[in-house]
Amino acid sequence: MPRKPSLYGDERVCRICGSPQVELHHVYGGVGRRPVSDREGCTIYLCHEHHQGRRGVHQDKAFRDWLRADCQKRWEEREGKGHDDFRELFGASYI
Repeated sequence: MPRKPSLYGDERVCRICGSPQVELHHVYGGVGRRPVSDREGCTIYLCHEHHQGRRGVHQDKAFRDWLRADCQKRWEEREGKGHDDFRELFGASYI
């Protein structure tokens, strides 16, 4: 199955602060979900601070929860599908 474009765009800048020094983050990681994130465009470029730093998605639960819900909303809108469809694909709903 072909890879869909990122729901956050493919421009290699941090989608939070605009820094050109970025790392690719899979919004839904973990066992079995990373390839699905890749295929469905659930990836986002983040600078190191917003990815792995103290304020980053891997350290800040509120940020991580917001990003997961936001990405789910974008995916459902693009695909014309609902929470149950998302849950079937990713194993959970974040909205």
